[in-house]
Amino acid sequence: MLLLHISDTHLGKRQYGLDERETDIYDTFSSLIDEAIKDHVKAVIHTGDLFDVPNPPNNALYHAMKEIMRLRQAGIEFLSIPGDHDTPKRAGEKYPQKILEIAGLRLLNDASIDLEDGGTKVRIFGVKHKPSLLSEQLKDQLRETKPTPGFKNVIMMHQGIREVLPFAYSWQISQGDIPLGFDYYALGHFHTRMLQKFSNGQLGVAGSPDIIREEEIEGYKKNGKGAFLVDLSSGETTVQRINIDIRPQEIVSINSASYKQEIDNLVQEIPVKYKKKPIIHIEINGNPSKYALEYMTKLQEVVLHYRITKYNTEQDQSKGPTMPSNSTVDELIRKFFEGKGYSKQEIDIILEMIKNTDNEASVKESLQKISMGDRNEN
Repeated sequence: MLLLHISDTHLGKRQYGLDERETDIYDTFSSLIDEAIKDHVKAVIHTGDLFDVPNPPNNALYHAMKEIMRLRQAGIEFLSIPGDHDTPKRAGEKYPQKILEIAGLRLLNDASIDLEDGGTKVRIFGVKHKPSLLSEQLKDQLRETKPTPGFKNVIMMHQGIREVLPFAYSWQISQGDIPLGFDYYALGHFHTRMLQKFSNGQLGVAGSPDIIREEEIEGYKKNGKGAFLVDLSSGETTVQRINIDIRPQEIVSINSASYKQEIDNLVQEIPVKYKKKPIIHIEINGNPSKYALEYMTKLQEVVLHYRITKYNTEQDQSKGPTMPSNSTVDELIRKFFEGKGYSKQEIDIILEMIKNTDNEASVKESLQKISMGDRNEN
């Protein structure tokens, strides 16, 4: 049995406010569906963040529905779990995937489904995204989730994992919390593809199939973008990378002392190097120059969009206050409240409320925890 593992498609995202980038995201999703039909997979498994926001625009819903119906016509299932971007911000609101159930999508919201093909029986467990406040509940759920004898077993998750995303307060579980014995671990949330042996199976991070953020560029150059083709037919799970042709993005450095020559070189090189007009992220080295910025507009002839991401200038190095280079915003907030005498648990709740200010249900839950803490002290 073949499965196509995709993730973090972020349909509806309009990167840098560009209509072309929204269209790119839809085209990439269509290319993934083309691959699924071409390879005659039994199901497409999507591990979260199907949409960029929980109330996606009509165009995003239309494109998702059109492609899922195309899969259904080919006899292919589309299985999805909710990611953090899919999760509604108000209590009682439905996931956007619920709308797509009429087109054939199956939402595995802490649920499982059985598939059979050519004598191979597969049970797929879907675990919806849970915020950090519910990490202990998530760990309890994972402890109770076990593979089923007589089946090939797949688990789908969309969570921050400490060993993969080691930044402070950006993960909910560690690898040790992941249940053992599954044949394939389908993970979302991380945008750079990764594949490794885990327990007796394979652990695959499908990554985002398009470049959603600048920091993904390095991983894109090393590992490409696309999906994983998972073969569960034989005794050992095999996984093949499927690469998709997407709009390239590149980080370039320009020295303000030689900006004319460097920009002219880019104008000559880019059309030869790329089939699609790329997006260029520019780091400027040297003293600021308005003439360099004006001359840089020549790049508009050969790129879809360019943006200045960093100034490595002498002025930057000699003036102004500096922040600790190895501290995240969360760490700075944590240090501030520690200095005020707050406990670790209280600070965790405060950080969760800051991150979910527009999520009514999450804020209510945080306030209840604070209230319970006050009662316990009294």
